[in-house]
Amino acid sequence: MEFLVTYNGAAKPMSVPGSKAVIGRKSRTHGGAPDLCLRPDRTVSRRHCIVWAEDGNYWVEDLGSTLGTFVNGLRRHSKWKISFGDRIDIGKTTLQLVPSTLEEMSGEAGQ
Repeated sequence: MEFLVTYNGAAKPMSVPGSKAVIGRKSRTHGGAPDLCLRPDRTVSRRHCIVWAEDGNYWVEDLGSTLGTFVNGLRRHSKWKISFGDRIDIGKTTLQLVPSTLEEMSGEAGQ
């Protein structure tokens, strides 16, 4: 999966292999790193949310984070369908899922 990650006004592309990504912040004391680490944003929980692909759709779900997960400005507690370009706000960081294959770019994935 491909993401555009924006923190403090700087945007950078980040990749996660596979079809599922736990998003959070690496901890020296709690062991285990998330699939997508949003450090240095200290407002991100260690296991903040999960994004995954299922049956041609993409989903996000908050994992009980302190500050919550927002999609396009609305707080989401349970499983929520997302699309390419949706704003996923996690702490002070914004993620956007971006297409990584020609099928995804043409909108034919999962159809």
